[in-house]
Amino acid sequence: MPEGREIQRMFTGIAGRYDLLNHLLSAGTDLYWWRRMAKASGAGPGQLFLDVAAGTGDSSVALARLGAEVVSTDFTLAMLRRGIPKFQSRALEDQVRGSVGADAQTLPFRTGTFDGVAICYGLRNIEDRGRACREFLRVLKPGGRLTVLEFSRPGCAWLRAVYGAYSRFVLPRLGGWISGDAEAYAYLPGSIRTFPDQPSLAAELEGAGFEKVSWKNLTGGIAALHLGSKPA
Repeated sequence: MPEGREIQRMFTGIAGRYDLLNHLLSAGTDLYWWRRMAKASGAGPGQLFLDVAAGTGDSSVALARLGAEVVSTDFTLAMLRRGIPKFQSRALEDQVRGSVGADAQTLPFRTGTFDGVAICYGLRNIEDRGRACREFLRVLKPGGRLTVLEFSRPGCAWLRAVYGAYSRFVLPRLGGWISGDAEAYAYLPGSIRTFPDQPSLAAELEGAGFEKVSWKNLTGGIAALHLGSKPA
């Protein structure tokens, strides 16, 4: 799997077509998954959320629509710039503000700043996942909730086989064609195969200091929601 700088280069290059990639490569189920993420996060009026690896802002929009204020971060500024018109067109620009391109392993925020932290499809691209999870814990207020939305491992054998073939042979080629960068999604098959299964990721969150950790499958386990809370 490429290291952080190479992933940053790739995502900077495909920022202009990132929304199309997301919708086509997930067959539109990402729209459903974002809504489930926002609802599970407990976001609401009067709360301040951090959206880590926000991409072009769909996850931030989902949180803001529930009334929360959202700080959007991403490791590439090109993604954040693409999200600005999206917030404006939905009259959410007063609730969502983009931050500097942020390294999830060293977040530029004070301890105990946020009521909630969400990260969607970004955890697999972080070099030191444990360090990032400890940073999520640090910037949360006591009792604050972490919501992780990630691609995962389907529990059903036939779906796991189909998903494995799709991620290995279709995603890289289709993603490269849509993005105009043949290598843009070449890292995905290895990333999907080596990412922890649902119970293992839950154990990692507990190891980082989160409590009340739980997870639920989405669309047969192709994606999963993990939840955890900072001890009060």
